[in-house]
Amino acid sequence: MKIVLDIGGSIVASPAPNVPYIKGLAELLIELQREGHRVMVVVGGGRLARDYVATARELGASEDYCDEVGIGATRMNAMLLIAALGEHAVKALRKNTLGAAKAKKILVMGGTKPRQTTDAVSAQLAWRTHADLLVVATNVDGVYDSDPKTHPKAKRLPRVTPRQLVKLVSTKEYRAGSTAVVDPLAARIIERNRIRTVVLDGRRLENIRAAVSGGEHGGTVVG
Repeated sequence: MKIVLDIGGSIVASPAPNVPYIKGLAELLIELQREGHRVMVVVGGGRLARDYVATARELGASEDYCDEVGIGATRMNAMLLIAALGEHAVKALRKNTLGAAKAKKILVMGGTKPRQTTDAVSAQLAWRTHADLLVVATNVDGVYDSDPKTHPKAKRLPRVTPRQLVKLVSTKEYRAGSTAVVDPLAARIIERNRIRTVVLDGRRLENIRAAVSGGEHGGTVVG
């Protein structure tokens, strides 16, 4: 399959780079590549992005400038994964993404431009490369009917339609450094292009493996 993995910075480097996790993720990606899958990864900024964005905002920076700061953080996290992958990786940090996606190696990238989270970048990459699967790996175990951080009785939804996903996340207002299980723009891209998507707890690497193999991943299927 052609797979896009949207890996949250919250599980790669929050509050600091998680070296054992990054090494384990790299091993899983290489394993998937050897099985014949074409793998593309977009890495989020996590705590590093949020802290630097907050500081830039406090110093009077515009929202677009704050976004540029956050993008820098995503690229730093992406570079850590590239380091772990070694010769197996092709980086697309400042080059033509679609051209890099055609390479046989594992593509790794961060954010691309202001007013787009790495969720949106991942969804666009999945759309433009005609990916078979988009895996959104985050620090929660799927999509809930309300925010589990503020609603203790929130329920995880094993399956949602793309339209339901759009409605569930549409109340989120975008600002540089903002967080959501899937951002509104990404949800609309998923809906418009009918992208097969799974949202899951990426802290457990076996969940990502299960999503690719069709096993039980404990997350939410969008479709």
